[in-house]
Amino acid sequence: MKSPPHVAQGIYLPTEIVIQIVSFVASDNARRQQDLYACCLVSRQWYSAAVPLLYEKPQLDNGLTFSLFARTVCPPISARPSKIKLGSLVRRLDMSWQVHESTHSLTARLLGRVKENLEVFIAPAAAFAINCLASLSKCSNLRYLDLYLVRESIPFTSLKKSLSNLGKLTTVRLPRSTSLNVTDSANIKWPSHLQRLQLSGSFPTSSIGPFSWPDRLTSLTLRSCEDLSVGPMTSLLSSPQLARSLKRLTVLENRGLQIASINAIPIFLPQLKFLSVPGGMVDNSFFEMLVEMSTPIALEVLEFGPCDSDGLDFSYWTLIDALDRGLANLRSVGFHVKWCTEDRIIEDERIEQALEARHRISATNGHAAAEAEAEADADTDVGVYYT
Repeated sequence: MKSPPHVAQGIYLPTEIVIQIVSFVASDNARRQQDLYACCLVSRQWYSAAVPLLYEKPQLDNGLTFSLFARTVCPPISARPSKIKLGSLVRRLDMSWQVHESTHSLTARLLGRVKENLEVFIAPAAAFAINCLASLSKCSNLRYLDLYLVRESIPFTSLKKSLSNLGKLTTVRLPRSTSLNVTDSANIKWPSHLQRLQLSGSFPTSSIGPFSWPDRLTSLTLRSCEDLSVGPMTSLLSSPQLARSLKRLTVLENRGLQIASINAIPIFLPQLKFLSVPGGMVDNSFFEMLVEMSTPIALEVLEFGPCDSDGLDFSYWTLIDALDRGLANLRSVGFHVKWCTEDRIIEDERIEQALEARHRISATNGHAAAEAEAEADADTDVGVYYT
């Protein structure tokens, strides 16, 4: 009598091992979505291990994947309810790829379903509007909010009010279409832990006045602002609280920006550690003003970013002269690749040599406190770099 054919038995793996395998699979960003989905089909044990990672940061880079995700997280009323609240697994929701696939109401519904544990939200250009704010205001674990692509105009007071109680929010990028009504929004508080802010939009002429800043703001980007002439720039930067707290300022892609606006920055913000400005909007007067300062500003990194200008309008020796006075703390100078012409090679080398020489003198003459500060800033290279 023949023995019955051998029946292959599945190999049992402890759940800890399965979780480790699935975590390794999730580390491959190129195939993360497909491979995690395949893991979910192996068994119930593998499904339980893989599904949190599958929905943690869904890749919604085309219309099909977004439609499948939206139908799963926001099923129709007639659909059988899922035993697992899949929306609660989402921690990062990037809708920046969506053009026509979503609508205002669908975005609001999605935010309502993922609000429990959502930490990062990047809004779509066309499918986010004021009716999404109610759902957004309930995302209590949100840490990073990017609304820069949003095309529809949203009242600044409504936007600020919806964010005011999001206590874990640390980074916000405002829409390009924001109308920054300073007067009406002054009494609405910012999120209590907000540290990084990108300001965009326009300033109504009737609301120019002192701007109310987050208490803990350390990094500010002024991008795509309609008018950064001297008046609005002075209104923005003249806050004593901002002068105390702000350490990084980046200015880019702004209309109406003037040389005098750039010159005002060191006056109002002497405690800045990092400053990036459009290179074509800086001339010799910026450095001549710094030479006249009796007390050096705190600036350690000065970066010249891109703009529409054909070239830089300052002489390298005016920058070098300022290293002995107002820019005595400067360690690095950065240039956007647009400014990296053959003619600049020798000038950049001389700037780097001056920075290194200044750093050596400071190190030689420094006291214990200065040495401790140098150790703390060791991650900032001395010299010239390119971006």
